[in-house]
Amino acid sequence: MEENFSMEDFAAALEKSFERVNNGDILEGKIISKDEKGLLVDVSSYMDGVISVEDLLYDGESYEDYQVGDTIKAMVWFVDTQEGQIHLSRKQADKVVIWEDLAKLAAEETPIDVKVKKVVNGGLRIVYKTVEGFMPASQVSMERTDNLEIYVGQVLTAQIIEVNEEKKNLVVSRRALEKKEAEEARESLYTTLKQGDSLTGKVVRLTKFGAFVEIAPHVDGLIHVNDMSWRRVKDPAELVKVGDLVQVTVLSVDPARGRIGLSLRDVNANPWKNIPVTEGQIVTGTVVKTIDSGAFVEIAPGLEGFVHVSRMSDKRVRTPDDVVKVEQEVSVKVLSIDAAQHRISLSMKDAAMENQAEEEQADYRGYQADTQEAATHLGDLLEGLKN
Repeated sequence: MEENFSMEDFAAALEKSFERVNNGDILEGKIISKDEKGLLVDVSSYMDGVISVEDLLYDGESYEDYQVGDTIKAMVWFVDTQEGQIHLSRKQADKVVIWEDLAKLAAEETPIDVKVKKVVNGGLRIVYKTVEGFMPASQVSMERTDNLEIYVGQVLTAQIIEVNEEKKNLVVSRRALEKKEAEEARESLYTTLKQGDSLTGKVVRLTKFGAFVEIAPHVDGLIHVNDMSWRRVKDPAELVKVGDLVQVTVLSVDPARGRIGLSLRDVNANPWKNIPVTEGQIVTGTVVKTIDSGAFVEIAPGLEGFVHVSRMSDKRVRTPDDVVKVEQEVSVKVLSIDAAQHRISLSMKDAAMENQAEEEQADYRGYQADTQEAATHLGDLLEGLKN
């Protein structure tokens, strides 16, 4: 017996236990035991209440969710005085109190599990316990869904966005819950994510300027096309496709703008860590892009330098396209290297001048050799005439 439980309290409890119980009454009690058939419930009566599993569970619910000691509300189905049992039904009780419960759940913003019954015009017909409701197509998911039939028969967790007992109207949104979860995940990420972190994500969308990668549920980061490879990439689809799992490195985190910058580049393959050319060296490269001020030339895999328009020719150049074309091989001289800033300055004009000078020197050396050979031959002739 509980402490401070007086004889008056005991008498009141005893009197209450003999109060008449009628069919249709809503009783609240405590689960005192459970087996494979159902629950035994203490409803403060001289008779115990029993609830069968059939009168207890809805689709998608688990019997394991009910434990001894839990409180449950149910309706009196009928009273069996011979067996000394009150047969109860949770489902019937729900029909009476469900709209009050729905209003409370909506006010508390508590998600509910609903079962998709069928596809209807504009969305999905859903069922919550004994109440049918509606989920608009626009509220099914944050991701575009063209085929709503895939949801039929599924149990979805959703947020209540409208409940009206008078009109018997229930509208729910799975998208709202996903959005809330995404915001919470994003806030959590922003507090823990830092530059240099390595993550695995899934490519969810491609654009001309890069690829969006989901790195947490409904949280995307962007791999800009310039950060997809050390080599120049024209189209992200050259390297990845939607659905690919990729290993990315975090470049930047901007909570204020809601942006996360990612890189697909292999840090171990960084060509700027071991540059294979030196200043003053003349090399052959390939033009990869032209702009008004000059041309970008790849002189080693993933390593580009820039030829300013003034360094393209010893003649006046109106536009780089008058001198070079993309994919054309050109000879360039390395003027300067700034590995920290990823900048290499090149000159086609200086390379041409040095190449021409070398050709002239080669021609001169050839002339000298020819002259020496002719003199030797003449000497041999003169020596032969003497003999």
